[in-house]
Amino acid sequence: MPQQRQPLQRKSRKLRWLWVSLAWVLAPAALLGLFQLCKGNRAWMNFWVRHVTSPIKSGVSWLCAFLPFGVAEVVWAAGVLAVAGFLVRTVYLLVTRKGRLRRLLRRVLALGSAALIVYAGYTLMWGANYYADTFSDLTGLTDRGTNSTELYTLLVAFSDRASGLAEEVERDEDGLYIQDLDTLFAQATEVYDGLLEEFPCLAGPDRQPKAMAFSRILSYMGFTGFYFPFTGESMVNVNQPEYLVPFTLLHELSHQRNIASEEECNFLAILAGVQSDNIDFAYSACMAAYIHLSNALYKADADLWADAAAHLSEAARADNRANSQYWAALESPAKAASQSVYSGVAKSYGQEDVLASYGACVDLLAAYYFDYHPDAQFWS
Repeated sequence: MPQQRQPLQRKSRKLRWLWVSLAWVLAPAALLGLFQLCKGNRAWMNFWVRHVTSPIKSGVSWLCAFLPFGVAEVVWAAGVLAVAGFLVRTVYLLVTRKGRLRRLLRRVLALGSAALIVYAGYTLMWGANYYADTFSDLTGLTDRGTNSTELYTLLVAFSDRASGLAEEVERDEDGLYIQDLDTLFAQATEVYDGLLEEFPCLAGPDRQPKAMAFSRILSYMGFTGFYFPFTGESMVNVNQPEYLVPFTLLHELSHQRNIASEEECNFLAILAGVQSDNIDFAYSACMAAYIHLSNALYKADADLWADAAAHLSEAARADNRANSQYWAALESPAKAASQSVYSGVAKSYGQEDVLASYGACVDLLAAYYFDYHPDAQFWS
């Protein structure tokens, strides 16, 4: 009798597996579909970001802050190992077991459903920020574009300030910027305090960023840091040239304030740094501004760029040369692939040409110094 029921039991198990698999696919798909219907309603997105995801991220990041390592990094490593193990197991089953097509379809469905669940979670925890109020919406400061004259004025100002600070920061035997990283990480959360009076919308609990143990891998992918919404942690690549580490810390802290736009985060990191009394963060922010402004002015007017760039001191130039050499040595297909994936994800939230937008913060700098805050004094 038991042998006669086995075919029915196998059929029942197959049907049960099919329904379970469909549920794991349909549930996140339904959430993504609901998100698509709601994302155009700014009030709903603001409520979701401010009253649902922000408290969750704040609470989880508070717990993670007690740990000396980045939980985000552990999750990433576990995910990579899980996918690798899954693929190896898939190959093994296809080689050693019967019913290869059925097994392949099941494994593909399982991997696809896992990817869909992660994407749906990321969309709800971070993607919604792209459809909520931006920093520009909250302050009225818009990236209204700029001209060559304004770019020249800004580049000269930041070049002069960077050159002055370049003589004050610590340097190693090769003449390159150096500072104790633990000190920089500990000081980072205080730097935004100077902006809160002018921009109260930036208020919020700061969690100290964490250094990535696998920073070199992040460099090969072409990234200096990232914000992980599932744990609310800011992770920073400490393998990059040190003079831009303070700027990266401030950039990632902007994401903690629910600023999704990379160009707005760059602008805020620069503004917070240059207004700080901390010379390390001020120097790093000025050098980051120099890079963005220099690239923009060079495209607009090469002659004006040459004149403005001449204001940068040799010490500061040495840091820039080291930065260029560092990233040039890491060019690879892996970097191109990771950048392509990142751009693709960002574009799915309506962020066109997201990598190029890293230089668009120059428009916000022009708007701030020439429109929003015209009484601001440039540095001599």
